[in-house]
Amino acid sequence: MAGAELAGLTRWRFRDITVFGVNGEATLTGFVSTFREFLLDPTPRVLWDMRECSLSSIAHGKFRWLISQLMRSDLQKRPCGRSAFLCPEDADYDMARVLIAYAEANDYGIELAVFRDIDEARRWLFDDPPNDRSG
Repeated sequence: MAGAELAGLTRWRFRDITVFGVNGEATLTGFVSTFREFLLDPTPRVLWDMRECSLSSIAHGKFRWLISQLMRSDLQKRPCGRSAFLCPEDADYDMARVLIAYAEANDYGIELAVFRDIDEARRWLFDDPPNDRSG
């Protein structure tokens, strides 16, 4: 599976949701390669389970590069979507918020949110249908 640069990655798909379980230390290239593989057959909803992962190795200044890579890959293949990051640790939660802020500032279009609690993330993912950018 691509994305082996993430220390440990498991991926599950059920109907219209993909769950990525990330373990260990995350890298930018790992996220990008994993996301590109996901886009071969995307789902509108994604949960990035970061409970066993550390985002501390990603410098804040690199988020712009990450967002540009994701946008370039995503815009044509996933016309609507909602992605939740599950980050119970303060430092990882804050890093995910910075990532979301960069994405929103660059008109990413996919709805993004970060949560500390799995039940809150699930509720948000399934509350309403993801917005549709295609029309």
